[in-house]
Amino acid sequence: MAEAIAREVLRRSGFQLELEVASAGLAAFPGAPASPEAVAVLADRGIDISGHRAAQLTEEMVRWADLIFTMTAGQKRHLLETYPEAKGKVFVLKEFLHLGRVEEREKAILDLLARIREKRERFQKEHGEMIKKLEEQRSTLLQKIQQIEDQIATFRELLEKEIQPEKQELRRLEEQMSEYDISDPIGQPRAVYEKCAQELEEVIEKVFRKLAERDF
Repeated sequence: MAEAIAREVLRRSGFQLELEVASAGLAAFPGAPASPEAVAVLADRGIDISGHRAAQLTEEMVRWADLIFTMTAGQKRHLLETYPEAKGKVFVLKEFLHLGRVEEREKAILDLLARIREKRERFQKEHGEMIKKLEEQRSTLLQKIQQIEDQIATFRELLEKEIQPEKQELRRLEEQMSEYDISDPIGQPRAVYEKCAQELEEVIEKVFRKLAERDF
């Protein structure tokens, strides 16, 4: 729905923007049509998406795009994990309207992820060889399986204990980021599609205004 609403908002808004709008999914079924509810909701708004067919996001699309908008923080994170080179041009749609407020949270999230990665690497360097030896013993010395499993579990518990504060803080910050999410209406009643379409229309118009004013 977002692509079609964006085209319609751009058409009627009068914003002086040279934009090419496209959409793709992170887990789409290529060629699948829009849901009947989405078709009906947008038809009421004078927008025909009966011919729409889903597309899967590709690396080429990511390279082509100057800006990539997702509907949720989870989608943004997944996209950046898959295409780290897209950093700096991927935003949750509603997040784009509040870049200053988001910047500090996003930096904190990136710092936490970096600390977790650093601890994982250090832990692997310090204990990886021992874990490997223990796993080899487990496969050949069946009588010591329980003992070895206990030692492996201890190492894993040590790692989890090491990164637990960062993981808790990461979850807290990601929950805060969810305030920018636009919920996917797939599988929901038509009223949910109506609400989603209304929110998309309002937010996209604000995004285009921000782009037109170069306010970012």
